[in-house]
Amino acid sequence: MVCSFVAFGLGLLNTALKRNRFDFRDPAVMARLEAMVVVVGNTLYSKNASVLTMGMRCATGLSRCPLKAIEHSLPVVICQILDTLKQIGSTESGLSQVALNSLAIILRDGPTVQVKEKDLVYLLELISPDLEEPSRQASVFTLLRAIVARKFVVTEIYDLMEKVSEVSVTSQSPQVQELCRGVLLQFLLDYPHGKGRLRNQMTFFVKNLSYVHETGRMSIMELLSAIILKFQAPLLQEYAELLFVAFVMVIGNDESAKCREMAAELIKNLWTRLEEERRKVLLSHLHSWAAQTSQPLLTWVATQVYGFVVDVALTESSPYVSGIVDDLKMSLQRSATLFAAQDDDNKDGLAWQLPYHSLTVISKVLRVFPLLIQDERLEWNHITEHLLFPHAWVRTAACRLVGQLFSAIPIALPSSDLQDDTPLSRTGMRDVAGKLVQQLKSEHLDAALGLQVVKNLFYIGKCFCLIEYDKVGDREDALEDLVSVDEEEPPTTKRKDLTNLAHPLPWLFSTLSYQIRSAHISRRRRAAVKVIF
Repeated sequence: MVCSFVAFGLGLLNTALKRNRFDFRDPAVMARLEAMVVVVGNTLYSKNASVLTMGMRCATGLSRCPLKAIEHSLPVVICQILDTLKQIGSTESGLSQVALNSLAIILRDGPTVQVKEKDLVYLLELISPDLEEPSRQASVFTLLRAIVARKFVVTEIYDLMEKVSEVSVTSQSPQVQELCRGVLLQFLLDYPHGKGRLRNQMTFFVKNLSYVHETGRMSIMELLSAIILKFQAPLLQEYAELLFVAFVMVIGNDESAKCREMAAELIKNLWTRLEEERRKVLLSHLHSWAAQTSQPLLTWVATQVYGFVVDVALTESSPYVSGIVDDLKMSLQRSATLFAAQDDDNKDGLAWQLPYHSLTVISKVLRVFPLLIQDERLEWNHITEHLLFPHAWVRTAACRLVGQLFSAIPIALPSSDLQDDTPLSRTGMRDVAGKLVQQLKSEHLDAALGLQVVKNLFYIGKCFCLIEYDKVGDREDALEDLVSVDEEEPPTTKRKDLTNLAHPLPWLFSTLSYQIRSAHISRRRRAAVKVIF
């Protein structure tokens, strides 16, 4: 009966403390609360579970109050809570969970208090088995964060954090993974670490970027993202190369698109925090990988990473953009040579990653450094040779890149001083137009690519229009040949082959008009077949 009455009274006090019903500016109120500290402390000696439970909760609430008595009483309160845990011997009971939560809140929110090393070791050993117990993880991590926040240093805490690192990867619960990452980050930032211990920890994170489950890999990358942002710059430089290589491997090998995207963002974040000397080291790795003709995976991944560097560095990448352009040029040259050497039946099996990423990165470079568009190091013939590459993404990238060239150069008469394989020369422009027309026949033509093709052809047509007719033959004859093309017969069967006309504009119009008529006829035939059946 007495125990029930005491528990009831403690419950009322706990409710009042939770609702903050006390005016701490009133001396009378403060005097009563000071007296309650002793009363609540005495209840922690009780053998009744209800009294102990409410006494611990009241002690937790009082520890947050600005009371003089609490500073002297907290060591005794902590000692009594620890004795209760020792008597129970496990964390499975409700009373044990209340004791752990009370300890965590007192350590986290109360005045600074010292905990004996033997008591701290006991606590860590007690909660260690519960790291992977879903029903008890909340109280365990609350206490662990409180211990880490107070920077209590014992050997056992380092051992326990290694286990926390494993749980951050292996747990299938996002909430638990987040708790682990929070504790780990605070531990890595606030605790003293020898070089060997910290390197082992970073190596563990890097190795688990290839963990079998996607959630584990993503959890590690979330933690590494926080490390990149919060580590001191000199310390980050030391591990930059290890992290950079690991992220590059994720981009090249990970089957998860989410993981590859996260790795790309991590590379960008890492690059922004590196010093110039460290950046040069990483660029030397990229240059070495880009030259690996025997390892195509490394080549196109290095090319893709060049794009991340340009994305984040922008104009600051000017000191090394020359080397990037040279590597991209060599990649496109190899791709174009391989494409030209393949038979038509085998071209569908060509790897698309290297040309696609090379073209995409060149486009990024030209957006940041538009003056490079007319740089002689850019061999545009290797770019235009990819206009008919069997993969749609490569075609689109090449077409957009040609569009960038045309948008930067004012409409003018095709130059006769340029080499024939240059898109701005008369022969080169005619060749590009032919390939663009071929793109319009593709079954995989989408709206974006179709629009870019039309824009490019419109530019080419305006350039062709500047060529004088009286220098290449009779204009009326050319127009007569143009309008005499039969709906169902290609222009090559007519008395005058329009493809051999000296002036390219009638050829362009006749080719496009024949292609449009053929497509229209095919559509009508398909519609007729549907009606019949």
